[in-house]
Amino acid sequence: MISFKKALAGYLIPLTTVGVILPAAAQTEQHNAKAHGNNQRKTAADQSAPQRKSVAAKGLLASLGSKQNKIMAAKSEGVIVLAKRAGSTGAALDEQRRSTGVASVMSREQIEQAPETNLSDILTRLPGVSAYSDMGGGQAATGESQYMTIRGLDSSYNAYTLNGERIAPADPTTRAISFDMLAPYGITSIKVSKSTTADMDGDAIGGAIDIRTPTAFDFSGPYQKVTLQGQLNDKAAQIGTQDLGGTAQVEFARRFGKDKNFGIYATGYYSSKGVLADAVAPNTSYSPTLLSQAGVTSLNQASQLSTQQLKYDLFSSSIKRYGGSLSLNYKGDKQEVYFLGTYGQYNVTMNDNQVSLRGGDSGYNANGVYQSATATRGQYFETDDSAQLLTTQKLGGITRTGRWTINYDIFNSYGVQSSPNQVEASMYGNTTVNGPFTFDVENTTLPRVMGSSSAVSQLENQNANRFWKTQGRDSQSTSDMFGIHADTAYKFNSDILKSIVFGFKISDTQRQSWRHPYFHDDNNFVYDGPFFGGQDWAYNNAAGPVIGDIPGKQVNAFGGAAGDFRLLDRDWVKNTTVPYKYQNDPNGAGNYTKNDWNANTSRGSERIYAGFVELNLQAGPVDIHPGFRYEYTDFSGSHWKSNGDDATGEFVNVKQSYGTPLPYLNINWRPTDLSVLRFSVRRSLTRPAFGLINGATSLSLDSVTNRVISVSQPNPNLRPTTATVFDFSGELYNRHAGVVSASVYYKQLQKFIFTSVSGTSNSSTLGGNVPTNAYTDNGTEYQMPMNGGGAKLEGIELNAQQTLDFLPGWLGGFGLNGNVTLQHSVAKSNIAGHPNTALPRAPEIMYNLGVFYNRGRFHFDLNYNYIGTQLLSLNSSVPDFYLQPTQRLDLSLKYKFGWGLTGTLAMQNLLNTPAYWETMGKGKAYLAYDGSANGAFVQTGRMYLVGLTGQF
Repeated sequence: MISFKKALAGYLIPLTTVGVILPAAAQTEQHNAKAHGNNQRKTAADQSAPQRKSVAAKGLLASLGSKQNKIMAAKSEGVIVLAKRAGSTGAALDEQRRSTGVASVMSREQIEQAPETNLSDILTRLPGVSAYSDMGGGQAATGESQYMTIRGLDSSYNAYTLNGERIAPADPTTRAISFDMLAPYGITSIKVSKSTTADMDGDAIGGAIDIRTPTAFDFSGPYQKVTLQGQLNDKAAQIGTQDLGGTAQVEFARRFGKDKNFGIYATGYYSSKGVLADAVAPNTSYSPTLLSQAGVTSLNQASQLSTQQLKYDLFSSSIKRYGGSLSLNYKGDKQEVYFLGTYGQYNVTMNDNQVSLRGGDSGYNANGVYQSATATRGQYFETDDSAQLLTTQKLGGITRTGRWTINYDIFNSYGVQSSPNQVEASMYGNTTVNGPFTFDVENTTLPRVMGSSSAVSQLENQNANRFWKTQGRDSQSTSDMFGIHADTAYKFNSDILKSIVFGFKISDTQRQSWRHPYFHDDNNFVYDGPFFGGQDWAYNNAAGPVIGDIPGKQVNAFGGAAGDFRLLDRDWVKNTTVPYKYQNDPNGAGNYTKNDWNANTSRGSERIYAGFVELNLQAGPVDIHPGFRYEYTDFSGSHWKSNGDDATGEFVNVKQSYGTPLPYLNINWRPTDLSVLRFSVRRSLTRPAFGLINGATSLSLDSVTNRVISVSQPNPNLRPTTATVFDFSGELYNRHAGVVSASVYYKQLQKFIFTSVSGTSNSSTLGGNVPTNAYTDNGTEYQMPMNGGGAKLEGIELNAQQTLDFLPGWLGGFGLNGNVTLQHSVAKSNIAGHPNTALPRAPEIMYNLGVFYNRGRFHFDLNYNYIGTQLLSLNSSVPDFYLQPTQRLDLSLKYKFGWGLTGTLAMQNLLNTPAYWETMGKGKAYLAYDGSANGAFVQTGRMYLVGLTGQF
């Protein structure tokens, strides 16, 4: 048995800078002395020069010293093996292997090889990890994903940390973190923990994502690097909007002092790009196509559906990211002190230009088929800007004395999410075109209006419309989190009980959210209207210029399906409205009231008190980690409640407090140094998001009639979701940077949170001032977060990665990677007609397939990512809304010129697949009508990147 282990260890060795195989007991003792997010790990990042290899090898051999010799003498079956370094990817695999629970680790090398410029899309290469964006604020139109999911659970079910401490969630509607502010620059590794331990935050039903920034101790010597990159969006180039962008990044690291035990690392980056997206969707709800089916109680029962309105949107975006990170470190034999800070800013300037085609006098003709006797044309414009900010600071240290190790820090994270000067403009006219018309929507991603050629030609003329009115608003949400954390580890001189770790964490998060409409009741500000001494012009008698006379640019879009299409000048539109915001318009929009200013305002404070204890046991090749964590949550807040008089109201208080016991058990059997079988079971929770329990009612209004299209309301009675989570996995590593793993998991949830869409009205004064016409049944959707009943998620995850450097000659540069996640979910929604449903955002299949080459001066990486169909929301009277599968093929090429210079050529979305595809029903027959979003089928085209990196 001993000789077998020696032989196997000689073949299956970890691929760090110098591979070191310790006996199982010594390994486990090392692994269990956790530094709880202190980010002082040696990842061997960027040590690519041959002399650095030598320095690293000598340093590590010296550090082994007599202590390691004694260990090896005591454990005669152990062996030390030196091996050729395989870069930071090998170090990431080594950390993954040594982990107490099931985890995936992405190295700095893997992050830099991916062609994406946003972190969320890069992370989808890991097994069981997916990403998504919404269209509520047009975010998917940027071509980038925003939120992460682990094993198909909604992103709000994950815990997000940066250098081991929590990131403040700025979005009031979710516990998820927007990855927009987290650029893939200056990151040394990312760890996705799918089974967590007692020393980690307990609100991680899905899992935990920890992002680490470098320190000077991640490099063997002085380090400096400069990166320059240019970008082109082909769809923007075709239409003629801003299509170019670029990135610049500088980073350096230095160690100094007599013993080189002081270190500084810093990086700064700036990135910009232009993106254009086209999007189509129905502009009103569906009706049965056949008169014989007009009386069905649910659209699910109709064989064919029709609509009477379509909308076509062009989103032009200018995206800017900038920020950086700083690490200051001191490392002594018994004491470490560090400061870690990050700053990230993400700004999007977005214009949404829309053409809508609207049927009138709609009904069933003599043949019993749904048609519109007339139709009108409209145009719509919106600035949908976003400004996001994230800062993190962490000051702490590690003290070692005898058998004790004490880890402590104070931390702060501050997040902002805002939409400044959001202006909407509507343009209509008095031209009604006689039909009849039908709206071809079935089995198409480019719906069209069908009618006689002369009638369609009249409908496509943009100069039938004049500038009519505007609306506007400012909104912002902030999250300011402060906390303190400490844990202590004590090592025992025992063959079984190796150590005990215990500690506490206290955090206090202050939240504020507001949304101020520019005019009373978010009403219309009419161009040349009462405010300017004119009439209160109706939509069909607008007083503004015709579309063709408004400053802007004429473009060819949607293959002519929308007719004339003009991109309006945003400054011209904003100047019609912004200078007059928050003012009285007594003969038009009305007098601005206290209720208008406060209606969408909420404040809150959430304190979380946590304590934990964990034992680390060893029984031969088996290490066992039982633990217990207790978290107490105390939330208090207030939101505005209207008195119903359209003018006054008051702030009302909301309180929640609850304690949650969380037991853990992680067991690892390591039959060899590079193989491990894992089992874990744990309890976890997810707290309701701030805005879901203490937010305000938000509305989406029809631009012509001002009828409420959708109402979204909070639910102060939401309770946290809890879950019991089981994981079982096996992993096998080898000396060729390879790993094969298989995992089986099962999650049993209670009171899961989902968004319900119903046809019934809710409280008229909850959170704000809701116009009385919100409570008609004219297609209005009412959305409210709800606690469901029980739910379960079960799945299997397979992963393989292998370099082929054992092949002869140039073939040894190839490598393969692939992973697939298959899962099934079922949940009780507590909604009539939905006794059982799938969990939202839980696709049944996810997979990646990749091939890469790294030999000599040349490297390429080709990766295909697929995420299956996802349930988005549950509907009571119409089919549920689904997100169709997303798929993406990306290519990255690199060539090393010498002198430290590397050139890069990359292409994103080679297959030109849609960025977002929402349907009504699970099939692809009907695009979804979502009153809170513009666009159900969204395309953003391909992105091309070329760059040059200098490392000196």
